[in-house]
Amino acid sequence: MDSHTAVNQRVWDELTPLHASSSHYDVKAFLQGESKLGDLEIEEVGEVAGKRLLHLMCHFGMDTLSWAQRGAQVTGVDFSSEAIGIARQLAEQVQTKAQFVCCDVLQAADYLDETFDIVFKSKGVMMWIQDLSAWADTCARLLKPGGVFYLLDYHPLANSVTQTEDGLKLHRSYFYSPEPTVVVADGSYAVPDAVLENKESREWTHTLGDIVTALIQAGIEIDFLHEFPAAEAYLMPIPQLDTGSARYDLPAMFSVRGVRR
Repeated sequence: MDSHTAVNQRVWDELTPLHASSSHYDVKAFLQGESKLGDLEIEEVGEVAGKRLLHLMCHFGMDTLSWAQRGAQVTGVDFSSEAIGIARQLAEQVQTKAQFVCCDVLQAADYLDETFDIVFKSKGVMMWIQDLSAWADTCARLLKPGGVFYLLDYHPLANSVTQTEDGLKLHRSYFYSPEPTVVVADGSYAVPDAVLENKESREWTHTLGDIVTALIQAGIEIDFLHEFPAAEAYLMPIPQLDTGSARYDLPAMFSVRGVRR
């Protein structure tokens, strides 16, 4: 594991227990039967019953287990041992069969001696990937021929701008740099007022073109690329584009689905 990933791992090991007890994630509702999947993901991924589904960067597993409740045979991967520990506990509590593996996403194909019908990733994941080609190759290696890849995430443009009183302000380049953006902050989207020991994280921006090209070069044929405007962000809130009464026709989210050749 490289030094940047190690920094991020420490952050997520500290954040995960806070997230699991937060109202944002509402574990209690999940334990009472609420699915944590959105209608968009369910529609765009398609039927999963009886299929082997791999959830990369699964955090503490509620989305993973929600796929299992829809009939998938699920495996979740995350680099945080705290996340994997909580995911396993949740699986026991809801009496759902699932496998959870602790490893860096770029090493997942070496840890898992199998391929899957579906590789799934969702929300706030691409900013943590430094080597896009290695990531795409890993996803392709983990898919069986004909298997489906699906990604739903915040649009890289939305991650580059912030809403201010004077309008939108660019706070980082839209284009990739091998040197990460160093973010120093207490708390997170789920626990904004937390006081953390590990305040520093490392993030990267990948353009939409870079992401799609990497997948194609890895042998994944693209079925669709969808972009969702900020005006529809009430479906998938993104703080940077919280425009209030104003309307900005900017993309807030995107999804891409493909099939391994």
